[in-house]
Amino acid sequence: MKYSLEVKQLVRFPYCRIYRSFIEQITADHSLRKHGDGLLFYYIVLFSLANYRTSYRNLDGTQYTIHAGEWVARNVELCAKMGFKYHHQLHRVLESLQNRKLINYIDYPKKKIVKFKILTWAKTNTTLDYNAPCQKDLGFFFFPVDSVAELINTGKCSEADILLDMWLHTVFNDTDVMGSDTAPMVYFRDGSGKPLQNYSALATRWGISKTSVHRILKKLEEKQLITVLSFPGKIGSVIYLRNYLSTMFCVSDLAPTQEEISVKLSIHLAEHIEDLSNGVEAGTFDSVTLNAKCVPNPNIRRILENTRKALFSSGLKCSACPHALYRLSSLSDCTDGQYRYDLAIQCAGDGPNYHFSLSLRPAPDDVESEVI
Repeated sequence: MKYSLEVKQLVRFPYCRIYRSFIEQITADHSLRKHGDGLLFYYIVLFSLANYRTSYRNLDGTQYTIHAGEWVARNVELCAKMGFKYHHQLHRVLESLQNRKLINYIDYPKKKIVKFKILTWAKTNTTLDYNAPCQKDLGFFFFPVDSVAELINTGKCSEADILLDMWLHTVFNDTDVMGSDTAPMVYFRDGSGKPLQNYSALATRWGISKTSVHRILKKLEEKQLITVLSFPGKIGSVIYLRNYLSTMFCVSDLAPTQEEISVKLSIHLAEHIEDLSNGVEAGTFDSVTLNAKCVPNPNIRRILENTRKALFSSGLKCSACPHALYRLSSLSDCTDGQYRYDLAIQCAGDGPNYHFSLSLRPAPDDVESEVI
């Protein structure tokens, strides 16, 4: 009898497997902001420290018995894991988690030691009966997906919260989600079956502005943690996690193209605009995230077309590609008469992606705008 192994991460599975080494990478990355009103990152850090079995730990001459789902540590150790500078920040987070009946903790103020217990540990993870030391940098644990909404709806999420939120809501090879067989995609279980994300919905979910959503996703993309495939108009974007398959299943990661995803999702890319002056076609212009208060909508296409011509004249031949996708996003409010934007030129194939910073300001007389 022949057997075949299928790698899947299904929507209907209520838990997500998280490797402790992955959490170690996040905590060690000081460029990733961890301070915010969200509690997801802090709660997962406690999960990564919890024991699977009963063990003992000596701190300052005192031996502590640590059962499954528990851990005891110095305040300075937990602060280092969560990126805190002061102990009162740590205790404020522990108090918030305890008020939500997610943990219980005991504070030893004279010894500056904290012992905590995760109350939901027995429901999500197997408890081992024998006593043995528990290594904190190996293995994995299961985290309940239904707890995410409560942990991120507490205010403005940090970058670590956002990354873990996308990681926990990533699906792969699920027949209920279109296109998930091509790559691990972010799907927030909205019942649509399509992993299309809208910046406005993401801003509401994470308690931040649409400009911040664009900035954070761009930063995570530059760190090669995610890939964002944007579609023209109001279709939305597809986000898939890089290194997800190698981390979760020890298999090679997939890198689908935008054309492959559009076929899977039955998306028809917009027709390209003909450029009569240069005799070449311009790419598809996507201005979903543009702040219309700064630049009137009728001028958007003119600005992008003039910019594309300037880039083509400067030697950037990709700007004349008929498959290129353009995205103009606001980076700041309209202050001091100067409007700043990020222009992304994304290749629909396997070519490179480009980002340019545009600064627009009114010009006198008959000149409508100047691109700096």
